[in-house]
Amino acid sequence: MNTTDLAANKRRLAAFLNELSEANGAGIESVLDAHCAPDTVWRVFHPFNDLKGNAEAADKLWAPLREAFPDWEARMAFFLGGEYEGRECVSSWGVLMGNLTKPWLSIPATHGLCALRLGLNVVFREGRIVKVYVLLDIPDLMRQAGVYPFRRMPGSAEAWAFPPCDSGATAESVDHELGAITLTHVREMQTGLAKGDDLKNLAGTRSKHSPHWHKNMMWYGPAGIGSSRGQKGFLDFHGALFIQAFPDREGIVRDHNGPEDGPGHYIRVGDGHYAVTAGWPSLYGTHLGGQWLGMAPSGKRVEMRVADWYRTDRDGKIIDNWVMIDVLHILHQAGLDVLDDLRYIADPSLNRWPG
Repeated sequence: MNTTDLAANKRRLAAFLNELSEANGAGIESVLDAHCAPDTVWRVFHPFNDLKGNAEAADKLWAPLREAFPDWEARMAFFLGGEYEGRECVSSWGVLMGNLTKPWLSIPATHGLCALRLGLNVVFREGRIVKVYVLLDIPDLMRQAGVYPFRRMPGSAEAWAFPPCDSGATAESVDHELGAITLTHVREMQTGLAKGDDLKNLAGTRSKHSPHWHKNMMWYGPAGIGSSRGQKGFLDFHGALFIQAFPDREGIVRDHNGPEDGPGHYIRVGDGHYAVTAGWPSLYGTHLGGQWLGMAPSGKRVEMRVADWYRTDRDGKIIDNWVMIDVLHILHQAGLDVLDDLRYIADPSLNRWPG
């Protein structure tokens, strides 16, 4: 597929988000129907998971979100376009910004400005959306509403920075040539990460990690983990804690001859100085340590839905890495239903003993 058509898909996604930002009530489903095939598959971070078709996506996700955020608009950091496994893909992350005037998922209204982190990985076919992965940092919205469910984050809880305005990846064009180089650097880094027993040795992890990263890299993590600067910051505030909690963590090798919804990376796209990889799931591990989120070891083997967006500098070093992890899904597998617990805080009547 040529770059002109792929750039057109990027513009289609931008237009879809702009129209969705203005839609209310029945208009929400109309926007979905205008841009998405009727049987579009919506894969959304927990607690939504798989939604089938536009009507269910409008009813369970977008309409309640609009009711809680009546004036939200999408502010996106960039758009990446490319092909993977024969699919036309567009990827973006940003925030939905608006006033949270009503509860959503039992998260109380703040009646002020909130920003819900949003990642989108979208599949197009013949100019229409046929599959959407919607990645939401719900625990960060809980933090903004004063009901943060975890211990204090090791990293920074501040808002993720958008990339420099002159670094490309707009909705107007696609740079495949440079994107292929960027994706190669990213995949070299990913395949070189320490595995198995090597994970017990952080020095090993450091030596395999370092060559691909800028010395002042920024690693932006979801709520519960937080963001950090530099390789030492990454290891101190995320890497060491994650390894301790999931000492056998392993990436899932995708069977490219298998089903489209199989585990492993469902998207790998490079576009200019940017690249994205994501899986549903892309990692698995056994929860054996107690330093991650402050949660006691569950002993459960869990799957991890993860998306990474990368930006490289002129020398090919990774300088930005924005990461969305379905934290609520991981914890649900480990036996902790964060949103169910929140219901008892939001509705005191649920705390009454029967009888």
